[in-house]
Amino acid sequence: MAAVALLTPPGRGALAVVGLWGPQATRMVGALFLPRGSVAVSDWEAGRIGVGRWRGLGSGAGGVAAEEVLVVRASRGWEVHCHGGAAAAAAILDDLVHLGAECRPAAAWDAGRAPTVAAEAISLLADIDAPRPARILCRQLAGQLDGELTGIAALVSRGDGVAAAERADRLRRAARVGLRLAAPWRVVVTGPVNVGKSSLVNALAGHARSLVSPQPGTTRDVIETQLVFGGWSVVLVDTAGLREAGDLASGATERAGIARALAATGAADLVIRVDDTGAEPTPHDGLVVWSKADLKPLPPVPDGVLATSSRTGAGLGGLVAAVMAKLVPEADEPGLLDGAVPFLPRHLEALSRVMAGEPFDGGRRLQ
Repeated sequence: MAAVALLTPPGRGALAVVGLWGPQATRMVGALFLPRGSVAVSDWEAGRIGVGRWRGLGSGAGGVAAEEVLVVRASRGWEVHCHGGAAAAAAILDDLVHLGAECRPAAAWDAGRAPTVAAEAISLLADIDAPRPARILCRQLAGQLDGELTGIAALVSRGDGVAAAERADRLRRAARVGLRLAAPWRVVVTGPVNVGKSSLVNALAGHARSLVSPQPGTTRDVIETQLVFGGWSVVLVDTAGLREAGDLASGATERAGIARALAATGAADLVIRVDDTGAEPTPHDGLVVWSKADLKPLPPVPDGVLATSSRTGAGLGGLVAAVMAKLVPEADEPGLLDGAVPFLPRHLEALSRVMAGEPFDGGRRLQ
């Protein structure tokens, strides 16, 4: 017997989701859903998403028009995504009940099951505040990681260790990003006093987050601003200006600010070193930026240096692109983050067990 449930809250909304699971679920979806494309739903693998028309039992001459829907072959069963509100979801529920499905409450979708990749993805989604990590998690929610681990297990069982190792290596490389989807990248802006660090942070943020003054040493603390760069969550950290050797700080407060600035750089994913335009670049593992490029003639810009103007906005787009290329180089590798991505340490543990020849039966084996 199959079971069906409305997974989204009842009432008006932009989208409604109906879940269907059980031994007859695939047969029922195949009878009612006409996907675009030539692959029958009975041949869909976990994680596949398709758009098509729901050929409801009431559609046709004199009946209700067929509903345009999105269908997901999830690890649990099937999800039918339709227009929000009561009517569309109720019609889909009625069709499935008519074919023999038993209507259940939404909690039954996960009742009695060990937590799976899908459940873990739903839980983590609550902490996501940028589109790229959210899209990655939604793919795992739809079964991409379950499907990939199942495929790797099949290769191992057939003795095709080379192909299995290649796919496992792709997962491990993707996991560097996956393991910190909910943790924003920390970018610390540092450099000498009065070179325009705070102005640069304000220009990138789009508002006056940090105080700006011609007086050197205005910034005395670590000031954090959370932004979205290229679809990824980034915390931009403005810090107190550093003094050159022999240049004394104005007092204990500024000295404390400098100490906090140095500590912040140690915890950064990336450090942006800001200098006046024309300054000799300081050897640096992060990014080197010439600020105030609009205030005087711009000399030839050395390799590895980005010239910017917080007043005119010149160079800011290139700086954002350079920041993300440093933080998430995996995003430029075709397809790496578009499919299965481990996002918890135990997913990598499960991958190790699969490569060692242990069986895998979907998300249940991740515990």
